[in-house]
Amino acid sequence: MMRTASRASGAPKALARVRPAPSAGVRRTGSLPIRVIVTDDRRLCRECLRLLLQTFDPSMDIREADSAEGVKDLLGDPAFRHVVVYNLVRPDRAGLQALRDLCAAIAENPVMVLCDSADPDVVRRVLEMGAQAYMPSTLPSPIMLAALNLVIAGGTYAPPALLLASAAPRAAKAEGDAADGPADALESTISGAFPGLTRRQRSVLVLVARGLSNRTISAELDMCENTVKAHVKQIMRKLEVENRTQAALKVAALTV
Repeated sequence: MMRTASRASGAPKALARVRPAPSAGVRRTGSLPIRVIVTDDRRLCRECLRLLLQTFDPSMDIREADSAEGVKDLLGDPAFRHVVVYNLVRPDRAGLQALRDLCAAIAENPVMVLCDSADPDVVRRVLEMGAQAYMPSTLPSPIMLAALNLVIAGGTYAPPALLLASAAPRAAKAEGDAADGPADALESTISGAFPGLTRRQRSVLVLVARGLSNRTISAELDMCENTVKAHVKQIMRKLEVENRTQAALKVAALTV
């Protein structure tokens, strides 16, 4: 009897060691739960996107809206933090203007854009208009979930390859327009926009905007790769960005 009691009393200790598996769903940050508002004027597309999001987290609160007015109506509930997933069907002038109007109307709430286009220029313009994320429709579901969690945490997302492809032609054009010597047009533009950068940091930033790796930049500028890494770190700090992709996007915005 004593042995049986001993085993019974020891059971809670064994159970206490069990750790629940981390959730693969949408993170809850802050004191309020997250509500995702799926926005598209086509009912079937809204329902498909809602079903996809529910595979990430069946308990997620998802609502549908067929217009910007419908989105604003749903934002009135103070019991939730809201994230708007907007399906940009036509990334033309009218479609982008509608996105700009939506972002302006709900400025305090993040907007994630889903679009069929993989045009780097469309990506840049969407982010400039106030969206916090750009997700091509070819994006794998796990990355879409990661982007959603990133935006919920206050970050921004776009495929790095598309951002760098957008920045590179503008950087190359600015460099091509420069006169002989190291003080080219793009460096002069960067100097005016970011006066806190040193001359060497401006040179590094030009090449970062072209999408070059640290190793390639070190060869181009004839400096140690560790020195390039140090410059890149200082550039990101001074530009108040989290990564080199965001730095490249800031340079691209200067040359529009």
